[in-house]
Formats: sequence, C-alpha cells, structure tokens
Amino acid sequence: MLLSGAEAERAGRLRFEDDRVRWTHARSALRSVLARYAGDTPESLCFVYGAQGKPALSPPRDIEFNLSHAGDWALIAVAKFVPVGVDIERIRENVDIAALLRRLGESNLPQAVPDLYKAWTRREARSKAVGGAIFDPPDADARVLDLDAPEGYAAAVALLGYEPRVTRRTES
Repeated sequence: MLLSGAEAERAGRLRFEDDRVRWTHARSALRSVLARYAGDTPESLCFVYGAQGKPALSPPRDIEFNLSHAGDWALIAVAKFVPVGVDIERIRENVDIAALLRRLGESNLPQAVPDLYKAWTRREARSKAVGGAIFDPPDADARVLDLDAPEGYAAAVALLGYEPRVTRRTES
C-alpha cells in the first residue's frame, strides 16, 4: 500500500469494504503514476488541496493531474503545465441525470440516458480542470473530449486552453 497516513485514515472512514479497497487501489495507482512523472517514489509525494478539493503536488511541479473513480474503474489524467480534469460515471437508469444537468444550467440535453451521462462527465471534467465547484459555470476555455469508457460507463477529459489528446496506459 502506497498511501500516506492521512490517506489510510480517510480510506478507513469509508463505510463499505469494497469502497475502501477501490479507493485505496485508485489512490495508490495515482501515486505510482505521478511518481514516474515527478521522478520520485510514490511514498514521498505530498498533496495539497484547492478550495474545492482538487489535489496538487507539493512542492508545486509542472505536473497537473486529476483522478476519478466509479464502480470498479478509475481514470487518471496527467498533463504538463496545463490544468486537467477527468470524470468517469457508472450509468444508472434510476438516477434522473437530466434533472441534475438542468439544475446546473445545462440546456439542449440529449434524450438517451447514456448521452446524458456523457454530458454530465463533460461538465464535471471541465469543472475539475479549473478546480471549481460543479455549480460554477464552466470556464469557456476548458476544452473537453469524450473518452471510450467500459460498457455501462461514460467518461470525459478536459484541458484548460488546449484540445485534449489521449495517450492510454493501463495499470494493473
């Protein structure tokens, strides 16, 4: 396990064992990926958090990153110098995602549930790129790309000021 003491404590507060395991794996994977970019060991990385909880490395580096996880899947986005956000969501028929999007001020919504989740992940990725709250209007310069997601999921990545380009790396 590559977690800091605070991360292990946070994982321990999760109510369900499956959630603890998934969170621990996702956070450990984040540390492993960032260590390669930072040239450090996963255990030596320190994080600070923005007003809305967006993590950053401390001391500051030229590495921007974001993590999202849902169900059994996690996504990590890493960029050099450019704020990045990523989101993955499990598509659930019993959630009125259209009502949530309308509450955020989104309009011209698609009808199909999978397309509504794509709209949601685009909105959330844009918000996360700038470290804003989901209810804040997204930055007009946050550019977004839908990602190929596992069956039953939707995912998107956003960069501030640049068109996202995706290089995939699967971690086991």
